[in-house]
Amino acid sequence: MTEHYQLPPIRLGSPGEDISVRDLQAIKQRFKKLHQYRRQCVQNFLQPRQRLFLDLLPLIFHHNYPLLPGFISSETPAGIPDYSPSSQTIKAAKQFSKNFKSMRRMLHSYPIEGLFLMGSAGSIAFSKTSDMDIWLCHQAGLLAYELDELQKKAAAVETWAASLGLEVHFFLIDSQQFRLGHDTPLSTESSGKTQHYLLLEEFYRTAIYIAGKSLAWWLVPPHEENNYTQYVKHLKEGRFIYDHDFIDLGGLEAVPAEEFISATLWHIYKSIHAPHKSLLKLLLMECYASEYPQPEWLCQTIKKIIYQGNFVTADLDPYLLIYRKVEAYLQQAGSTGRLALARQCFYLKIMGLSDNTLDAQSRAFKEHYIQDIAIAWHWPTSTIADLKQQKYWDIRKATQEHAIILRQLTHCFRMIMGFAREHVKQNYEVGNDLKLIGRKLYSFLRKKTGKIEIITTRTAIHAKEQELSIVETPGFGWSLFLKKVQISEAADFDPLISCRSLLEVCCWLVVNRLYHKQLQLHFSSTSLQFPRGELHAILSHLDQFLTPHFNRENSLDTYRHLKTLLNSLIVLNLGLSMPDSREAGLHLMSDRSDPLSYGHDRQCFVQTLDSVSISNWNEITTCRYEGMEGLLDCLTRIINKHRKPLSPDDLTLICHTPIRAHSIMQRIKSVFNMLITLFPGQDNSTRYLLSGGATFYVFQCSNNFLGYRSLATKDLLLKELARPQAQFGHLVFDQGILEDTPIPLIYTLNKAQTIQLFYAHSLTQIMVYIVDEKGALYRQTHNRSDPNQLLNQYAAFLEAVLNHNALKPLLSIEYYEIQKNSAGVLSCSPLQLKAPSAGKQLTVRISGEIADNGLAYTIYCNKQAFSSRTYGNQLFQAVHEHILQFRRDQLDYPVYITDIDLPLSAFHLVSPDQLQTIHYLNYKQSIEAKLNARATLP
Repeated sequence: MTEHYQLPPIRLGSPGEDISVRDLQAIKQRFKKLHQYRRQCVQNFLQPRQRLFLDLLPLIFHHNYPLLPGFISSETPAGIPDYSPSSQTIKAAKQFSKNFKSMRRMLHSYPIEGLFLMGSAGSIAFSKTSDMDIWLCHQAGLLAYELDELQKKAAAVETWAASLGLEVHFFLIDSQQFRLGHDTPLSTESSGKTQHYLLLEEFYRTAIYIAGKSLAWWLVPPHEENNYTQYVKHLKEGRFIYDHDFIDLGGLEAVPAEEFISATLWHIYKSIHAPHKSLLKLLLMECYASEYPQPEWLCQTIKKIIYQGNFVTADLDPYLLIYRKVEAYLQQAGSTGRLALARQCFYLKIMGLSDNTLDAQSRAFKEHYIQDIAIAWHWPTSTIADLKQQKYWDIRKATQEHAIILRQLTHCFRMIMGFAREHVKQNYEVGNDLKLIGRKLYSFLRKKTGKIEIITTRTAIHAKEQELSIVETPGFGWSLFLKKVQISEAADFDPLISCRSLLEVCCWLVVNRLYHKQLQLHFSSTSLQFPRGELHAILSHLDQFLTPHFNRENSLDTYRHLKTLLNSLIVLNLGLSMPDSREAGLHLMSDRSDPLSYGHDRQCFVQTLDSVSISNWNEITTCRYEGMEGLLDCLTRIINKHRKPLSPDDLTLICHTPIRAHSIMQRIKSVFNMLITLFPGQDNSTRYLLSGGATFYVFQCSNNFLGYRSLATKDLLLKELARPQAQFGHLVFDQGILEDTPIPLIYTLNKAQTIQLFYAHSLTQIMVYIVDEKGALYRQTHNRSDPNQLLNQYAAFLEAVLNHNALKPLLSIEYYEIQKNSAGVLSCSPLQLKAPSAGKQLTVRISGEIADNGLAYTIYCNKQAFSSRTYGNQLFQAVHEHILQFRRDQLDYPVYITDIDLPLSAFHLVSPDQLQTIHYLNYKQSIEAKLNARATLP
């Protein structure tokens, strides 16, 4: 259907020179003939029922007919200037309304200024899978509700097109706003916010006129392209053209260098998901950037040829023009490797990635077309045959092509960064879209340990591998080979990939679509072993985990948010058996059945962990951990990096450890659930105690970050409980911790702003536990003590502490007795206890003040004062002897402090906010020990 035109050249004069109105009309008709040719190419390619779409498209927006597709209301803006439906259009309309008649409408204004197709439609690259981008240019100044009506109608027409098997996208364009450079989404293949002028160039190069006004750009001659604005103004002022006859979208006279950066990054971004589709456009951006500041636009090339008048319509095919420019650029640069890639992209763009994109007739036509191109541009004789092999690509070929594409993307990225340094001002402010694209590219191109590389060409793999080998390779970790390969012969073969962990290889297999149920997988290792079918089961689990959660083509909006994990999976003890699994259940009878701290030896059954996580940025990362602390590192990493709030379903566990798999998974799941319940993401002072092996671990959140500390012994654990806290927080004990003490029970009753005293009385001793207002634990064992006297002493002391505390009105004291029933079960019963009156007992009060040589003490026994300034280091002995005088028979039972009034420095504190009851109790215990031992004061 190619048309050959031999028309006289037309030269429109510059301002001050003659301009022929006849020549203006002739140029307009030449462009319309080219566009008519392109439109007919589209119709020829479409199926008969789909051709109805372009036939009816202008009529639908010219009238609001209730029976035609897309009708919203009679108030929807409608009317296209200089449009009247053809007989073919009327015939098509009668398929919807048998009585349809077209009546010529005379309107004062026409809301719809023009309809244009753009993109690959009408080019040699158009296929069944191609979409149609339609620019609907509307009158400036439409009201908000009118624009809403028009947008609804466009959406309804898109839906009708989809019912015909067409993917159509409408873009509403206000030419005045657009000319001013306001952000307007212009194409599904581009970002209007990052590349306004370059998209306008693509529009002028690929547009197909459907109906409405002509483009003012047509009438600006090639030699005046860089003077576009002034030339259009000259045409209007000279009344050669009128505003109501043309659509002025602006020119390409001053394209900022920043657009080349954003456009190149955009096409790199698009190349990640569809490399062969986007690489030609990426190379075109490189061509244009190399010609800056006077790029030779392809739309100008088309315009020059039309003005000259001697042209073949097929030679003005937009994709052919791209290829010709790119080939000439790469040949001049001597880039033979990149030239081969450009040819491959051109071939695949025309022929498609699979046989399903073309019918037999179209395929034959396009194959002939490609042959002509190969001859005209002197392609190597084997090129076409090699390109046809694409349908037989296997994974090795796909990975080789992936490496080539990544090198090309990296080259383009470095090129445009060099362009930026040369042409862009240092204070250039990066737009939001550009930042998002930068995040996407950084995320995809950055290599790091454990990250799964996603093959850009994985969709091009048509020959599935039936036999693969995973081999442990010393020095490399794990390698994947084609066919059957053993460790002994691995050095003789080139692996497809090498990774540090086995799980990384497995994830790579699944993500890049190599795994299938019929895959024959060989495994060769010296450190791991799998029972028959277990490795396939793990791969199947990975497939079930990755497939629903991995979004292969996430939108750019995803990168507006910081990177967070969305889902995680942990494989426990991968390829390992427990040391005792082959023995006859040596630990099965133990009372301690916790898989994290099992039996008398406190064995942890978690030996290794391999985790895989998916982020909202579509990154898949793996990590390997060992032992109990590895488990805790893994869980805290998942929680800290995960999107909030977490749910139990966000973590999947896999374990095939013989006998113990279920109990191990259940135990870890319970720990994870406890952590996400106690630490939902906001800072709190909650602490969670967990035992693992013979060690204790305390979890706490700080600055919204969950961490843990290890406590190697029970004594260190008790010191942790006694540690002063910045603020009150609940303390949660995991199973089995301090189970031989009442401490876990005590903390179930703990609450803020409350001092709680608990005591347990046996025949020989009294055990006292005090939890202060911030949750710190004090405990002391008293031998040979009278319970009532002891409790009265503590009550007096705690009441005195409240008198010193600025928060006294907010604090309260509670007393409990700890009891054990016949079954050994502990319980706490509240007690009503009041401090005895001061006159009924001996009071021992300690005060102090800062002196030159440290702290000067004064101890008051009732009203008798004993000062360290007087007694020196014999102070405690003097006080003890004085107290004995008040006792019958001078019995030597313990002395108790009833009040402490010391400066902050005595407690090694700097702020009153730091002072809490535990400080007084610890000081009390220390002084009492010295008094009762009659120690010498330092």
